[in-house]
Amino acid sequence: MRKTKMLLLLGGLGLLLGACGGEYTDNPTPDSSNGPFLAEPLTQHPTNQPLTLLSRYLVVSEDNGRLRASYGGLRYWPRQADKNRNPNNPSQPSGPRFTQYAGWDILDTPGSSASRADWLRLSLTRPATVVVAWENSALWLAGWQKGETTTADGKKFNTYTRTFRAGEITLGSPEGKGEYWVLLAEGNGQPSAEPALPSGITERPVPNTTCPSWLDNLWQARGPDGRNYPSWHPQIDPVYWCYYRHDHNADPGLIGYQAPFLYTAQYTNNQPERAEGFKGFAIRDGEIGWYINIHSETSTDQRVCARFHTVVVVATRWRTGEKLAELNYKGDFGASRQNQGDNPFFANTCTDPRTGQQVTQEQIGQQLQSSTRASKRIRIAANNSGYEQWDGGLVKALGMEFSGPGMGIDIQNPATACNALHCTDLVTNNSSSTRRTLQIMNLRLRYKPELDPDGDGYFETNLYGDGPYIAGDRNSGTGPLKQYIKPGTDLRLDGFFTTEDAWRGLYVRNGSIQDVELEGALGTVN
Repeated sequence: MRKTKMLLLLGGLGLLLGACGGEYTDNPTPDSSNGPFLAEPLTQHPTNQPLTLLSRYLVVSEDNGRLRASYGGLRYWPRQADKNRNPNNPSQPSGPRFTQYAGWDILDTPGSSASRADWLRLSLTRPATVVVAWENSALWLAGWQKGETTTADGKKFNTYTRTFRAGEITLGSPEGKGEYWVLLAEGNGQPSAEPALPSGITERPVPNTTCPSWLDNLWQARGPDGRNYPSWHPQIDPVYWCYYRHDHNADPGLIGYQAPFLYTAQYTNNQPERAEGFKGFAIRDGEIGWYINIHSETSTDQRVCARFHTVVVVATRWRTGEKLAELNYKGDFGASRQNQGDNPFFANTCTDPRTGQQVTQEQIGQQLQSSTRASKRIRIAANNSGYEQWDGGLVKALGMEFSGPGMGIDIQNPATACNALHCTDLVTNNSSSTRRTLQIMNLRLRYKPELDPDGDGYFETNLYGDGPYIAGDRNSGTGPLKQYIKPGTDLRLDGFFTTEDAWRGLYVRNGSIQDVELEGALGTVN
């Protein structure tokens, strides 16, 4: 307790001294040496419009000496400090309305009994005027300018004001004394302007509600075939602050890559893989960046019969974006089994896309028993608990060596479960399916000269990455998949990876596992 009080005292003294140094002040850079491990905030948007003033927030807690991020109880409302903040029922207020701060942004924060001077971390895209409105006070507010009391919905709030440069700032905890609200305006004290619309667009996104489809369609990336495809976007649009209602997990931009989600599906007879189902994992392993994307939604029953799912494996030098490998194919995740007990097979009979024959899940499992441990283990309603586990998806013919099934993802909170072992319907779990982990088992990725006669790193394969493209062949689809491994490449990756980064999804070894849904922004198809 004595150490905590000393930290708070020093933090307050630092704020006081900083406030005397000029027009704008900065908080000291928070210590991230023991987590939480978050990537740098986004800085750009497809419209090239300025981002919202607040680009990222999180609450920090400590667990056995390790810092952790959480997002519950936090909600950002651009330009709505004086409004009824309840999109589902506009006539019913949600939190106090600060009419003296009309047009300002406001951040709801949760209560907490913690005593930390760096409890709330905020990332500002521009210089900002920040006001803490609170019925109480705390030592960490030393150095803030005490203002007049303001009244909101019949309650009186103390106000504390400070101006900051762009970047990350920290605010202290409420220390068990209720909740406080954070009000934000531009550095000159004026509310942020409403963002403009692109030319030709008339449908304006409404903050804190579902994004219009035209906005989702702006996030695109060019595929190996030169076409544009849907690509990654965050849960919440960083300009209009509307909700996309699904997530794509990690941002491939963390390793200098842009992911064309439907490239492989385009050549699988235009397979109807939902764009919402693409979930990526971005890792910075030393100087090498890895991005692995698996089409792995848990909100439809198609996953029971779909043995092969789109997989993307990309490696770069993440600081420069130099591409070392880009592989796209249909990965084998084997038979579907129950995730509990002795993992009985599902009773569904499905079409094998490689042969066109009808096969049972047990037949698939027996077929793979001698070659791979690939499988999908899915919940059923009678015992609706445990992870949804997918193992498999890597291809030795593409220059990969690995142990066991090679790759496994665990979805700890899947969106749905099957009604029974013969899956004819789904049970909704009211879960966001954002608690995802990745395990890589001694992967080695090497350039194979025999795949690349021209020696330039580029070669073509069938849909499954395990053979050449042959026009008219069932396994080759409607065109060759273009692959790339830089000549001389020899890379390794191994470990168990997690994220607590709700904003860009940076995955790290042996980190904390966190539900990373923001503001209830995700929907039922995720």
